[in-house]
Amino acid sequence: MCIVSLPLIFLVSMIGNDVLFPVPLESVKVGGEIGRRVDVTIYNNTMVMDIDGEFLKPFVEKKQSEGYVGIGKTIDALVRFAKYTNDPKVIERKEYVVRRLLGTQEKDGYMGIIKPKNRVWKLWDVHELSYIISGLLTDYRFFENRDALEGAKKAGDYLIMQMSPYPGRVPGDGDICWEMGTTCLESAILGLYECTNDRKYLDFVKKYIKLDRWDGPIVKGRWGNIQGHAYAHMKRCMAKMQLGKIEQNEEMLIPARKVNDFLINRNGLVIIGTCGQHECWHDTHEGSANLGETCATAYLIRWWDDWLKLTGNSQFGDLMERAIYNALFGAQSPDGRKIRYYTPFEGERLYFDKDSYCCPCNYRRIIAELPQMVYYTDKKSIFVNLYSTSQALLELEGSKVSIQQETDYPSSGNVRIFVQSTQPKEYVISLRIPMWCKNVHVKVNGELWTGSEVVSGSWFKIQKQWGEKEIIELEMEMKPRFIRGVQAQAGRVALMYGPQVFCVSKKANPKLADVNLRLITIVPKALEGPFPDDTIRKGGVKFILKGWNTLSWYPLTKYDFEDIVLTEFPDPDGQITYLHLPNSEDPQIENDEILGMIIN
Repeated sequence: MCIVSLPLIFLVSMIGNDVLFPVPLESVKVGGEIGRRVDVTIYNNTMVMDIDGEFLKPFVEKKQSEGYVGIGKTIDALVRFAKYTNDPKVIERKEYVVRRLLGTQEKDGYMGIIKPKNRVWKLWDVHELSYIISGLLTDYRFFENRDALEGAKKAGDYLIMQMSPYPGRVPGDGDICWEMGTTCLESAILGLYECTNDRKYLDFVKKYIKLDRWDGPIVKGRWGNIQGHAYAHMKRCMAKMQLGKIEQNEEMLIPARKVNDFLINRNGLVIIGTCGQHECWHDTHEGSANLGETCATAYLIRWWDDWLKLTGNSQFGDLMERAIYNALFGAQSPDGRKIRYYTPFEGERLYFDKDSYCCPCNYRRIIAELPQMVYYTDKKSIFVNLYSTSQALLELEGSKVSIQQETDYPSSGNVRIFVQSTQPKEYVISLRIPMWCKNVHVKVNGELWTGSEVVSGSWFKIQKQWGEKEIIELEMEMKPRFIRGVQAQAGRVALMYGPQVFCVSKKANPKLADVNLRLITIVPKALEGPFPDDTIRKGGVKFILKGWNTLSWYPLTKYDFEDIVLTEFPDPDGQITYLHLPNSEDPQIENDEILGMIIN
């Protein structure tokens, strides 16, 4: 059936409790490319890195003048991996790291790598300790580890005691802004309040930090005290949203709404689903060098997840999957072992040389969170957000429901969903219809479902009494589309297929070894594919184009470049995403559906 397109409208009701809730982590298992990335991040990365030497040793020695490890982020990921897999070896690794780290905590509560005279006010001590508190609280929430909670409380009390006498003082001696120097502080202390109900933690966030009065501007570019640091800015907005939920105060959403407006309406978001140049806000769509800090990508996905749970608006799911399948997976080697600090869509992509520090650790954290972004529930509904081979066991009003997906998404838009209920019960299963999708068929038990209107960028709701064995067949027409470049990419296009962006690598195109890829003009009508391609992932796809050298005459009889192979964006050898075309007004060219829309 043809479907109605819906502009990107974010409707936010009075802030309060979330309207959607993730399935418990231990109740969902994910396959497909999402599940594969989770697995390789666990077993090819997290479980093989030097946890004693690179991560724990600096906390035992405590002799650095300044610096950062990222062990709190690592604990957060390990906790979630342990809960998700229930693998004794992963659980043992989690318990070992938490136990060893708690063993380094001093009597006053300090737990860090900095020598005494430099503590708190040198970089990046507050940042490190805040994420340690957050990671320990995650262990308490998932595994009821009381020792972790006590260690987090002591660390939080230490920070309050050390910082309270110096209102307005910024870690780093003023070289960086407060948001950057204290990233995670507010959310860590608010987490302590949520776990203990001790008012001193809430008072510190409001009276000392004055989070409720913060409304920082979006500063573009990296200059001055780096006030435009995108990841730090988003983290503080999220902390203010957290405070707003605690106090039922919608005004706490104001800074976050400004970020949404910048990303969607003012060119803050690039085609691969990430943001930021050299870690800071930018709107030029330049795609080279230090584009797309992995921390920013991770926080964007977490950001959209928070908004999805708060509002129930399916369009946040579109933003999530755009970032996941492109910027996020592009930040990791296909085998999972290496992680990038930046993931540009033009030029060479480099891997980071350590397992520690912020980006590798934030990558592991967000990968560990992905299983809980596939399905959500409310009191009477199941929401299928991400399409991936998976299964989940959940409960709706006393009835246990098993839901299972079979799909090769994003290689095609075909999804089969099996539903089993322990007892017949009426409820709603809502399927996210992506904004890029123009034609959809939904069958329930072999019959076309006509009980709901299909609207692009919304939920397709199937309300019925579900029995013991039912099947939903979702067929989303997936066609390649050329997306019009904006800003620095004006006059150029990128190829997309479903949520995936495609790129050109010289490795996949040896005949282009000596060619300036920016000087290739393509012929959209000559596109062929998709074709099977297992080089990046099993079951992947590729496309083939024709083109010519932009500096040459328009070809009348043949093209300079036959069979240009375009691979999926996570191709580690990808070097260019936008390609030149002779007519930017070609009717085949489309605007990016998630940019420049209406936002409220």
